[in-house]
Amino acid sequence: MQKRIWFRLLPLVLFWACFGTPLKRHFEEMAGPAEGHWRGISLGESRENVQEKEDEKALVALDSGFVKYHFHYSDSEYYEVQYQFIEEKLDEIYVQVFLDSEPRGEELTELAVAHFSKAWNQDALLDQGTYAFSKSGVALEIMDESPFHGPGMVRLVFRAVPESKTEPKLPS
Repeated sequence: MQKRIWFRLLPLVLFWACFGTPLKRHFEEMAGPAEGHWRGISLGESRENVQEKEDEKALVALDSGFVKYHFHYSDSEYYEVQYQFIEEKLDEIYVQVFLDSEPRGEELTELAVAHFSKAWNQDALLDQGTYAFSKSGVALEIMDESPFHGPGMVRLVFRAVPESKTEPKLPS
């Protein structure tokens, strides 16, 4: 009897061991390639480069100062990416992820913090629920806003900052 249970559980354990949790795979897909800050796109890039790299089918808004994309993960989960430009150069990447439960928001926040801790080779500063990173003229804030705005809402904001101000700035 125990052998049968073990053989039924073994494929599931091997699958999760090889591929990680579904949310981890989803986050890696959202974040995109290792180069760039988000989805292979870096602050300072031209509007033209950003639009060439993003999925044209996901475009939902286009204005002189920003472009916005909407991506579905499932019927109840999706994320939006807004790229803001100053003088046609990317100055901010604003990501909002909407998940179906508060625990999934917590899990995604932990995944994002671990991902950027490793990618940027530094620990995040934590203040009042906001994780902050800063590197090479870019500040990143990661916030689990589920307790304030509904289940599973996570926000990531990448901002260009002057090189002399690369220390993370936390909201007051």
